[in-house]
Amino acid sequence: MNTGVWLYPVAPVADLVAAIVAADEAGLNEIWIADEGPARDPFIVLSAAAVHTTRIKLGVGITSPLLRHPGALAASAATLDELSDGRAMLGLGVGGAESLDPFHIEIERPVAMLRDAIRTAKAVLGRYESELFTNPAHASPPRQVPVFVGAKGEQLNRLASREADGVFLSGFDLTALNEPVSWARSVHPIHVAIYASVRFADHAPADPSALGGTPSQVAAALTLLHRQHLPESLGLALIDGANPQLMMAQAIETVRLFNNDALDQY
Repeated sequence: MNTGVWLYPVAPVADLVAAIVAADEAGLNEIWIADEGPARDPFIVLSAAAVHTTRIKLGVGITSPLLRHPGALAASAATLDELSDGRAMLGLGVGGAESLDPFHIEIERPVAMLRDAIRTAKAVLGRYESELFTNPAHASPPRQVPVFVGAKGEQLNRLASREADGVFLSGFDLTALNEPVSWARSVHPIHVAIYASVRFADHAPADPSALGGTPSQVAAALTLLHRQHLPESLGLALIDGANPQLMMAQAIETVRLFNNDALDQY
């Protein structure tokens, strides 16, 4: 199982890159950065991190085709994949208020929109003709970049199971993940990534959608999530984004404790 961290792109780029480098050096398997519209651009941040890391997977999680054309998103992901020697991941979703509202974007026919986006992205990444993409001579070579869907509802998670390579499940009530996980596994056995929001504090307020406490307490909660859902990836969403290097240090300690717990089980 992969372990990783999701970052909120509100800190300076240098701080975000330093946090990713620390995660790579600590042995985490993957990093995800959200696309929040006018915030820091995840593709640029991950490209900067790619040249300073060697092994960690670099995921955009998630971005909306309503912000940029899905073909352009796929071309950016393919470029990141080439730069990082095959470590890119592309997460697509409808998008939320923080990314769409500043541009006054309205959501129409979200399932059909996301279905077409996945198909277009896969055609560009695979460099093959489709109803939605005409393959030109100047297109980049094919890249094997996995396409994830980030969504909460049943229809979109079932769509992911039909069309995508994985799902990115985050921001849920952590006591009610059985249905989203089952929807994501309803058609094909795709990669399930569960990222629990976390607040590191000795007396974090009770929140069903976030873990709270010290690294040891959060690690124990991760162990329970692992036992309940057996995801292919399990990680922490660092929703307090002002100091990513400090938060990353706490996340790395949490993952170390979680891995030790996992080893003790066997």
